[in-house]
Amino acid sequence: MLYGFDLGGTKIEFSVYDQKLNLLANQRVETPADDYQAFLKIFTDTVLKADEEFGCRGMVGIGFPGAINPKDDTLICANLPGMNGKPLQKDLEQLIDRRVAIQNDANCFLISECYGGAADGCSNVLGVTLGTGVGGALFVNGNVVSGLNFFAGEIGHYCIPATMTEKYPDLPLFVSGLGHKGSLETYSSGTGLANIYNHFADEPKKGPEILALYREKDDVALKAVDIYLEVLAAGLSTSIMVLDPEAIVFGGGLAAFEDIYSELPKRLPAKLIPNVQLPKISKAQFGGAGGVRGAALLNYRQ
Repeated sequence: MLYGFDLGGTKIEFSVYDQKLNLLANQRVETPADDYQAFLKIFTDTVLKADEEFGCRGMVGIGFPGAINPKDDTLICANLPGMNGKPLQKDLEQLIDRRVAIQNDANCFLISECYGGAADGCSNVLGVTLGTGVGGALFVNGNVVSGLNFFAGEIGHYCIPATMTEKYPDLPLFVSGLGHKGSLETYSSGTGLANIYNHFADEPKKGPEILALYREKDDVALKAVDIYLEVLAAGLSTSIMVLDPEAIVFGGGLAAFEDIYSELPKRLPAKLIPNVQLPKISKAQFGGAGGVRGAALLNYRQ
């Protein structure tokens, strides 16, 4: 059996899959954000209970919002203080007496989409999550690429192309949570859409409200979404020229904005080398279940 944990800021989701990737069980518990021992107990108790229920020793995978320190294998997990700096893999392996696979949650989302999902059968795929920020992941020849610092694929932190500041000279360089000016995620996330709209509007709005106004043909919302899509296309063009992916798969809350999939193919060609073949651009097939499914797939072998 394949066991997957998706570790989030408010919940821990656990699922059990068989080797044919059929979902057999699913549950959620509240995240004990500041208590590492409570984390270990939840993981241990859940695994041992599933072993008993399914009469096996399941293979365990965990997806989490952060990186792994390559020097000592501890977690870098600022949003979950109880896990930050802790050797989760080592400690949990001792408690449940088996190997534990751990991976960034965006990487888990992409793994799920590359096995039976929107990018099934593709060997070179870029995953992009459009939520509060912009996350990214890279899948090459059957594996996610982590990189030297566990940051491979994190496109949200590079700067938007200079062509965008030239095209929109009245648009400011928004500052990211890391203190960087002009990062792609400050324009292309849900927060970024709000940044753009609120710069031009008299009354601030959030992403869902802006998209509702866009559907009603509100002038400011139409302008903000147009800029949003242009900057997203420009940012992706950089990734496409570097990675040349067969497919780009979108997850996160803004992945539900259907205009992304009709507009990007129109806007990308002008930002790329002439006559290049565009990658397949798709919405994630597994949605919110992608993270826990991908965590289980960390131990999957075809």
